[in-house]
Amino acid sequence: LDFGGDEVEVEVNDSLMRFFDHCAKFVVLVEENDTAMGQVNAFKEGPEMKKVLEKVASALCLPVEELNADLVQVAFLTCSYELAIKNVTSPWCSLFSEEDAKVLEYLNDLKQYWKRGYGYDINSRSSCILFQDIFQHLDEAVEESKSSKPISSPLIVQVGHAETLQPLLALMGYFKDKEPLLATNFARQAQRKFRSGRIVPYAANLVFVLYHCDHVNASQEEYQVQLLLNEKLLPFLHSNETISTYTDLKDYYKDILENCHFKEECELPQVNATAVDEL
Repeated sequence: LDFGGDEVEVEVNDSLMRFFDHCAKFVVLVEENDTAMGQVNAFKEGPEMKKVLEKVASALCLPVEELNADLVQVAFLTCSYELAIKNVTSPWCSLFSEEDAKVLEYLNDLKQYWKRGYGYDINSRSSCILFQDIFQHLDEAVEESKSSKPISSPLIVQVGHAETLQPLLALMGYFKDKEPLLATNFARQAQRKFRSGRIVPYAANLVFVLYHCDHVNASQEEYQVQLLLNEKLLPFLHSNETISTYTDLKDYYKDILENCHFKEECELPQVNATAVDEL
């Protein structure tokens, strides 16, 4: 990569940025386990989706038996992709009302919830390797600053996917609803926090900003942190403020930083147990 004339070497580290591929427990019990997406499949057959299917079939003059939730979702995604990327309204968009869009949004959120979010603990626990790596870099910057050394890595850019970011945000506790997303509670989840299209849209990004503050009242206030998600300040869960001392932030996530070990978290259980029991 070229940044202002300076060549920057890029290191590919899939074990860090594609941790989900390297976590056997996730791969076997979630990714490759057909029953893990039970809530998603149930919603595809539920009353809300059936209503959308009937409406789309009628608009296309097709027997409803020739359509299924997956085909309707492809049409909806075609509409949304063209709108987002090209800013044009695809003819496919005319098939859907706002209420239909809410149903299809919920279908996608169900998938993200059960595959990348709070549905199973391993979804987020597998990301602790990345979370700890971020704090190792912050620790290094703090130690260098305390020693009056130049900061060796003032900017660290790590590039992944929505599938990298969504589990990390779940590990941190963001966008968690009191009630899990289920096939049967579409109406009750109308005001849900977990909306994957807003959490990890195109070019989604999470930024940790570390500040060294002079003229503070106490030594623990010398280093402070802000979080930005998609260029907007994200309040910290332990204070609901948009700035935190680095000490307080580390204290809040102490258990994840000290006790979440990727190898142990991702080991497959040795005993015969169902995916639900284990997850």
